[in-house]
Amino acid sequence: MSVNLQAERLYDQIELVRGTGSRNRGQLCIMSFVAYLAGERHTDHPHTASPFIRKFAIPLNDGMPIALCQDLKPFAPRIIATNDGHDLKRAAVVSQMIMGEVLPRAMADFPHSLDDIRHELGNSGPSGSIASHFHAVRDVHEQRQRLLLATRAGQLFVALVLCAPSPAAQRWYWAKALELLDRLCDVGADHRVARIGSDNATPVSVQYSPPVLAAESKGDFRKIDRRPIQKISHVFRAVCDFVSA
Repeated sequence: MSVNLQAERLYDQIELVRGTGSRNRGQLCIMSFVAYLAGERHTDHPHTASPFIRKFAIPLNDGMPIALCQDLKPFAPRIIATNDGHDLKRAAVVSQMIMGEVLPRAMADFPHSLDDIRHELGNSGPSGSIASHFHAVRDVHEQRQRLLLATRAGQLFVALVLCAPSPAAQRWYWAKALELLDRLCDVGADHRVARIGSDNATPVSVQYSPPVLAAESKGDFRKIDRRPIQKISHVFRAVCDFVSA
């Protein structure tokens, strides 16, 4: 069975839900899914994950409709080992995309609600909330509050998707949110690949837990190898074991 097919089976068996979720039911949030794959205890604060990525991903996980939220699942293995000290670069990526790509589209989709961004005037009501999200992103960027920037960016995308004036616009904003998460995972990727090839590579995570995803209706969960994971390649081996019949 190909790795892609095995991963697809894994994603089919996991349901992303709001909150940390429950391993017993095969229901996890994006970050507790990351923790599981990395061999850490059940938590939405996995040691292996970039704090910046976590702060961006959690609002998406908790704020989006459940059906759309499932699109986050393929990012779980990519978030592993991103706790690499590159969050300053990630903050720059977020600011550049929002101001350079998302804001111009939003100006067209929400022309009245974003008048206050053009003219620095206040707005009220549901339409004004979109402008307030952009202001929040701008303010924390200027204050150099990196982790708060990640949270505000995630909240902005949720608001844009939920308030989008058409299905096409909704798809565009959600695709941009996923593209941004993809870019954040790419930051530092070359350095991580180099470390994977080193015999001195540090562990992906420092805490491990026994397999508890063993619900009766999800028998494949019993297949995972829970030996300590020392390198990213071991994570993908664990994923293969996880879904093997």
